[in-house]
Amino acid sequence: MQIIIRLVKQIGKYKFSFFFAIIGLTLATVGNLYTPLIIRNIIDNIITPSFKSGYFDMNSLNKNVLLFVVLVFLSEIIGFISKYALDFIANKVGQDLRDKSFEVMQKLPVSYFSDKPAGKISTLIVNYTETLRAQFYIKVLQAFSNLLPLVIILVILYRLNKVVALLMLLLLPLIVIWQRIYSKLSKKNVDIFYEAQSEMNSQVAEIMNSSSTVQLYQQIDNTRNRFKDVLLKLMNSDNKTVKIDASLSWTLSDVLNRLVLFAILLYVGLKYLGGVEAVSAGLLLVYTTYMERIFERFNFFVRLLPDIQRSLSTGKLVFEFLDTQLEEEIDNKILITDGNVEFKNVSFEYVENTPVLNDISFKANKGETIALVGHTGSGKSSIINLLFRFYDLKSGEILIDGQNIQNYSRESIRKNMGIVLQEPYIFSGTVSSNISMNVSSITKEETIQALEKVGGKFIIDKLDNGIDSIVSERGSTFSSGERQLISFARALAANPKILILDEATSHIDTETEEIISYAMNVLKKGRTTFIIAHRLSTISDADKIIVLDKGKIVEIGNHQELMNKNGYYAHLYKSSTKINIKNG
Repeated sequence: MQIIIRLVKQIGKYKFSFFFAIIGLTLATVGNLYTPLIIRNIIDNIITPSFKSGYFDMNSLNKNVLLFVVLVFLSEIIGFISKYALDFIANKVGQDLRDKSFEVMQKLPVSYFSDKPAGKISTLIVNYTETLRAQFYIKVLQAFSNLLPLVIILVILYRLNKVVALLMLLLLPLIVIWQRIYSKLSKKNVDIFYEAQSEMNSQVAEIMNSSSTVQLYQQIDNTRNRFKDVLLKLMNSDNKTVKIDASLSWTLSDVLNRLVLFAILLYVGLKYLGGVEAVSAGLLLVYTTYMERIFERFNFFVRLLPDIQRSLSTGKLVFEFLDTQLEEEIDNKILITDGNVEFKNVSFEYVENTPVLNDISFKANKGETIALVGHTGSGKSSIINLLFRFYDLKSGEILIDGQNIQNYSRESIRKNMGIVLQEPYIFSGTVSSNISMNVSSITKEETIQALEKVGGKFIIDKLDNGIDSIVSERGSTFSSGERQLISFARALAANPKILILDEATSHIDTETEEIISYAMNVLKKGRTTFIIAHRLSTISDADKIIVLDKGKIVEIGNHQELMNKNGYYAHLYKSSTKINIKNG
């Protein structure tokens, strides 16, 4: 019930439009339901008396026919406008939920995505919000257009015959019982269905991103079998739900409809055979017409049950996502002028009681290049994650220009930083948008200059539309070296105070490496630069090398100082040199 209340509350933003739509719908419903009474009047008060008296009142007939036609047309026009308004509101609410979900995703901490498949999150934002729009808001708002006629018919029937109206009211508890039975039988299957749907989307996304690996290692059959298992799970749960729908939503309600109509006709027929006119012909028409319409609405509400059940399942997941704890943001913006960085006794852990960094302390002054060295898991990336405030430290302080970054907004901190990754991400768009990242203050001329400075002018020279050429997702039409050059140009154009290079030359050829090495030296001037080093030969000119082992700093110094010590770094360097010579 709590989920339904939250779903209904989403309509509150459009309450005035909803209110006027309901008024229009009420008027249309009253007009539409009054038409059987006009027909009754024509049959009982105009046509039937004419057989007895021989006089046919054409004037009264014309007036009733004109009233009938006017009511039908007005009801249809007002009803169309009202239903259009309700559907429009449903679409807007669906859009709001999708926008909110996407906005929450943008604000979630990096840690949230570490153990969440991308396919499941995209399923929630795209599929589940669409399910709510189509199967809850459209249908629930339509329910008002079916509930109003039901109430009005019962009122009319009560005025015509209290006994018949009260008998019809006995159907209401039946709907409630029906709903309870349906919910109990279908809930488990609906939950399994959406879980399988989410898993299916995750598998599709995973296979698309690893298609070359799947084919290279001949895993096509295995991935197909895994996908079939999920599809089978999806199909079985859906088939069970369909069976329940077919039984409870159609067959039984239709049988009940026919039984009630049969009972009415049987009662009238037996009375007539006994020489008693139980009801007039016009009133019989009114009864049968209203009974049909009551059961039309009854069928609608019964058919609404599966949609409500699906909405409860998806609504629960969507609201759980919307309720995810976001990072607390501070309005205070940091002012970075030099880019001096200091780690003071910093400790950090991703999982409680499992330390990743222990009492890390070092300084990086403006213009210095700091290399972070160590085996996998030593803490190199964790230091950068903390500097970006992707995670918050357990203890200690991180200062930029003497300011504790915990006291400032993440956005303002990251705005002053640039990063070049081992595997740069190229977005769908143009070469220009991938360099400027759609920052309005970066002009097209500046993006061209940035690309030229890193030696990438040849990229736009070979393209038909130059800097405005369309780029496919992940930049698949470019070589790894070209993608890296675009990533370097992106960092140059952003003009950051602090620069992070995640071994940016590790996946490019020797010729391109020479171009980028020169551009790197230009880029590093006047900036505090951190290099996560995998190939130690590339950091020999770093001002300071921080050697990490199991989350602790074991050595600090420049290349020559550390080699003279003949300690941990020297051992790593000699080992990597031997491997490079062997591989060469």
